Amino acid sequence: MTFTAQQGATARALELLEPTQLTRIRSARDGYYDLLGDSDPPVRSIPQRLMRTRVYSAGYQIGRPIGLKLAGGPKAPGREEDRRRMSSWLGLKSGSVVLDIGCGPGNFTGWFGEQVAPEGLAVGLDASHAMLRRAVVDNSGSCAAYVRGDAEHLPFGDGVADAVSCLAALYLINDPFQAIRELARVLKPGGRVVLLTSLVPGRRESAVRAAVLNAVSGVRWFGREEVTGFLGDIGFTGIEQHIAGLSQTVVATKRMR
Repeated sequence: MTFTAQQGATARALELLEPTQLTRIRSARDGYYDLLGDSDPPVRSIPQRLMRTRVYSAGYQIGRPIGLKLAGGPKAPGREEDRRRMSSWLGLKSGSVVLDIGCGPGNFTGWFGEQVAPEGLAVGLDASHAMLRRAVVDNSGSCAAYVRGDAEHLPFGDGVADAVSCLAALYLINDPFQAIRELARVLKPGGRVVLLTSLVPGRRESAVRAAVLNAVSGVRWFGREEVTGFLGDIGFTGIEQHIAGLSQTVVATKRMR
């Protein structure tokens, strides 16, 4: 059988799945494997609902950089610098396998695929059909593939990835710490993780401030030590936290066995 560049990458992504997941594949006709079917993760907020709409996915590529710039303040990097920093933090090189969890329309996934070519693979996972269809159209490549799945129950096998990212998505996940556990599970010992997420403003921890922000925005706001502390508790080392305005980027390495 002859594969197009995108079909070849999608076929290679099968090798990363847990064997039990292979029987759950519903379709690849839209250019990505659907492992959820009708079993969507629960939608509990307006932002989550928006992420699954066609209209929002179409404007996301324009709106996301603007939103991150506003959240990150005047020191927030531009798109190209942002991509280079993420690639460097993840330690990407030719032959690497990188998973991009909550990939949206594949803004980073497609670019990661270019960085790990020709022998590596970047796989983006999202729960939204609309986002994944946009990803296949706009950010495909010979080393980029997409999967529809649940970030809290990743379909990938243990230790299959050299690097894992979750960029501007963790705050939308119903149980973000379960998602982080799953990121750790699929990452090889010595592998790198990069998490870009929200940060409660202010130098002092405030449960009240966080609760108000959570209620008003419909997304999760994290304290300064929540994400870094949790990563340390589950076996990550070399933890770095880069703060810019209302966002934090956390970089860490999974401890070697």
